[in-house]
Amino acid sequence: MEKTKLILGGDVMLGRDVGHWIKREGTEYPLGKISPILNRADLVIINLECAITSSEAIWKGAPKAFYFGAPVEAANSLARAGIDIVSLANNHILDFGYGGLDDTLKLLDESGMGHAGAGRNSLEASSPAFAERNGITFGMAAFCDHQEDFSAGPSSPGINYVDLDDEKAALSRFQDMLEKMGSVDWPMLSLHWGPNMVNRPSRQFRKLARAVIDMGYGVLYGHSAHVFQGVEIYKGRPILYACGDLVDDYYVDPEFMNDHQLLFELELARTRLEKIRIHPVHIGDCRATPAVGAQHEFVVRRIAALCREMGTEVGRNAAGFPEIVPE
Repeated sequence: MEKTKLILGGDVMLGRDVGHWIKREGTEYPLGKISPILNRADLVIINLECAITSSEAIWKGAPKAFYFGAPVEAANSLARAGIDIVSLANNHILDFGYGGLDDTLKLLDESGMGHAGAGRNSLEASSPAFAERNGITFGMAAFCDHQEDFSAGPSSPGINYVDLDDEKAALSRFQDMLEKMGSVDWPMLSLHWGPNMVNRPSRQFRKLARAVIDMGYGVLYGHSAHVFQGVEIYKGRPILYACGDLVDDYYVDPEFMNDHQLLFELELARTRLEKIRIHPVHIGDCRATPAVGAQHEFVVRRIAALCREMGTEVGRNAAGFPEIVPE
């Protein structure tokens, strides 16, 4: 039976201090230590939480607390780590204006990476990304529910923005995107949604996520919270409400311990989720490394507790790594 391994990571922010490390230590610095994990997968997807650009002209809209722009070398950081597709539907991809987004799109295209969720106009921003691995096909649509002024227009660049408070309209748009993906084996919905530093999805988000699976999506891939949340297996399909962060230079909150992160590795047959392996990750000095010792155990305990709240049991494989095996 044909199978493929899909790794989903959270937010990747390669600007500010991470960018300084890239310039000083080389492009492998932020993700090189976890690249052996990533390169064992058939397909790797992350959320790119920054522009990759040489532009210094920040967004001309309302002032923001943070502007995330990575040096052009950062595109090689992604490519060498084995990233295949990035979601661009987020509230930082336009931090350095239309020029910053255009630079990012060009660099991704030159590196051979797929992308979805932002573009030079609304048609491009709403175009899914596609991939095929081991005879199994994937499509990914990407949306963001905040920074409405970043929205793409018919002739203006921006993101694929969605208002989740208007649930009926949002579901209609998700349905349209599902139809755009045609008959792929695994249609995926990437959502950059909700507030920061929240360990659990809201009741509204849980209802919406289940409606997305009922609609026909195979995977809901959520991010934005900067911490990981529990996994729900609904009708045999995985709902990853929040995948946390993968690399950044953010302040570490002593309650949320947001330097303790993870990667989700989904083993998929053409019509079935076989298992989800969880790879604990630690972020330190603007670099992601495999978590070990107490760091590893902290991630295992937290993800197991959060999943259990959703009726999902996390076991351990022979190597001691956490995994979810659907019933």
